[in-house]
Amino acid sequence: MNQSTLIKRTLFAAFFCLAVPRLILSADSPDSTAVGTQTVEGLVRDLACPLENRKSTSTSYSKECITTCLMAGSPLGILTSHGEVYVPVTESMPDTGQNAVRPFVGEHVRATGKVFLRNGTHAIEISEIHPLSNDVPVK
Repeated sequence: MNQSTLIKRTLFAAFFCLAVPRLILSADSPDSTAVGTQTVEGLVRDLACPLENRKSTSTSYSKECITTCLMAGSPLGILTSHGEVYVPVTESMPDTGQNAVRPFVGEHVRATGKVFLRNGTHAIEISEIHPLSNDVPVK
């Protein structure tokens, strides 16, 4: 075996030994519904209205109505311009995901985190969230 082949095999073995444990540790459990880390943009609002009313979109809404529904106990989520709703979640139980979006009620945000998808329901474990410029008209 020549020296070039030996170096290539040694490098491959070193890469393999370093990469495989990293992949195993970063993988979700087989029962996880995680689809990866993603960034979503949308309106932080109560979930009841957009789920019950097609006219309630991320650009057609009443901030007063959102606040009233929140005060009555309606859960919050992020409604995208495509009509997808992302429910904020956390690893902890009881879940405290609502706390991440509460400061942004009625505002458009960009949220990044681990996204979960199960039977058409989207959830996001928010690791970073920022308000977007409010250039969207509010009713």
